[in-house]
Amino acid sequence: MPTLTELCRALGDDLTPVFAGTLPEREVTGVHISELIDPTAYLEGGELLLTVGMGLTGHTAQAHAYAARLARFGVAALGFGVGPVHDAVPESLVRACEVTGLPLLVVPAATPFLTVSRTYWSLIALAGQEVLSASLGAQQDLVRAAAGPNPVSAVVRTLARAVEGWACRLSPEGEVLEVWPRTRRRSASQLARELGRLGVGPHAAATLPIGDDDVLLHPLTSRGRLTGFVATGCPRPMNAPDRQLVLAACSLLALQAEQQRRGTAGPRAARDCVARLVLAGYLDAARALAVELGMSPLHPRVTVVALSRLTGATAEEVLDAIEAALPRQLQQLVAAADADEIWVILRPADSANVLAVIDRVRASRAPDARLLVSVELDVGEICVHRPGMRRRLQEMAPGEERDLAHVESPGSAGRSLESLLSYTRADLIGAVIAYLRHRGQWEAAANELGVHRNTLRHRIRTAMRVIDADLDDPDVASTIWLTLRARGLA
Repeated sequence: MPTLTELCRALGDDLTPVFAGTLPEREVTGVHISELIDPTAYLEGGELLLTVGMGLTGHTAQAHAYAARLARFGVAALGFGVGPVHDAVPESLVRACEVTGLPLLVVPAATPFLTVSRTYWSLIALAGQEVLSASLGAQQDLVRAAAGPNPVSAVVRTLARAVEGWACRLSPEGEVLEVWPRTRRRSASQLARELGRLGVGPHAAATLPIGDDDVLLHPLTSRGRLTGFVATGCPRPMNAPDRQLVLAACSLLALQAEQQRRGTAGPRAARDCVARLVLAGYLDAARALAVELGMSPLHPRVTVVALSRLTGATAEEVLDAIEAALPRQLQQLVAAADADEIWVILRPADSANVLAVIDRVRASRAPDARLLVSVELDVGEICVHRPGMRRRLQEMAPGEERDLAHVESPGSAGRSLESLLSYTRADLIGAVIAYLRHRGQWEAAANELGVHRNTLRHRIRTAMRVIDADLDDPDVASTIWLTLRARGLA
């Protein structure tokens, strides 16, 4: 909106102040013409009211009541047109406006009120063009920032400068990822602490005071799930163009996050395949695939981390959050993610840093998940220890975290086989081999052995009793089978 000073400057001699000195810096919300003694019913406040004084008699009491009423209502100024009714501004009105603090302006006899109105609306149009031009320029700056080598930092910096305040990017958990200017990190941290209380989700924005600033908080989403927040703060109520800039910045950051996700989906799937081969015991295949994919060679000694019973978030979302929170050099995790389970294979040197991030993400994203951490293992022994770790996970309470002081010895499956080999009343080893080879199909396994299927059932039940384990459990079956293969028996 143009101010009184700007309007008088634009009109020159067609609109001049009666009182000497500087006009108050008041914005003019409109130009209204009225000859009513009380025109306030048709005003909203902030207008330049034009009159020729048709209803003014010159009496001091009437003039004072008229000026006081306009000043009390919030009229920006009174413009008095001389000529048609009064040859000059009545002295009583001059004194009344001076006493009440109402700016009084004079429109000469030769100047029609239409000139004042047209000039006002010309200034409004010019200001609108300037705002539009500035807004378009700022949006172009945002697009250029998003296309640069470090888009998140560049967009946050550009947004802060455009709104003449500060801006920050937060993770879904409220961690401050980027803030500009750097000196406003404390404000951003205070906002992060408010997130838990506000409960802002992927479909709701919020406005709240932080110190002397009004802060606008917008969620970032990808495929309907929350990926973070953008917050902007400035010491004045944010205008419409600035709010549009915030929405544009949110769209650009959400698009950048989706592009990043697509860029990481392929490499993550490759690492997932390597992790599954290791977990299943196909170490040679895992090493060959890692070399083929250009990954770092598998470390001979590793720590295994298992997250199970994920609720409130999918395994992919939890893995996204873990990798996003890790330092860049640790983000390429060798991990396998299923619907509600994640297995991560870590080098011992990386374990402490990665475990700290996993624990923090679990607490915020999936607090009921069970977290189990193995001791340092030979990478080739993971498949043997995994069934025992799974049993431990099933025994753990929701939200429990446990570091294993030891794991079941790789020789435990071997000792089970020794028990079967020492059993002399029936060929339990042969029965188990046939049963596992035919994946529990009684008829096919019995035909291979040349016995009746009821005989095979009796031997398998006896074998399960001897080893104190269920051969129909995939973990037990795979462990026993791999041990049989390693012994050359299957």
